[in-house]
Amino acid sequence: MAKKRAGSKNAASRRLKQNLAEIERTIASARVVDPPAKPPSKTAPQFVLRYTPELRDQIARLATARGLSINSMLIELLEKGLSHGDAVEQLQTSTGELFDRMEALESLVREHEARLSGRDPYNVEK
Repeated sequence: MAKKRAGSKNAASRRLKQNLAEIERTIASARVVDPPAKPPSKTAPQFVLRYTPELRDQIARLATARGLSINSMLIELLEKGLSHGDAVEQLQTSTGELFDRMEALESLVREHEARLSGRDPYNVEK
């Protein structure tokens, strides 16, 4: 009797594992994959780009590695490069603001040091 129960437990365990594996396969096959971005159509604006053969080879290698055409690779690189423009501008503005704050702090420190030493803080030689 104990052997019969052990056998039915093993069978139930195997069925459970099979069912779980089937569920995992179903979930994996149901995952939605974003379609690749469509390249611009033939009616999109076009322009001639002159670049060296070395640069063309480098872009071609990148494109091949990514599974893209050279044109798609160039568009992706341009979009990525242009997206950084705003970040650079913001960084420049922030850096300028930081320098202004540092100058104000340095001025306050000089005033504080002058007051502590008994000197006139507004007549400090640099």
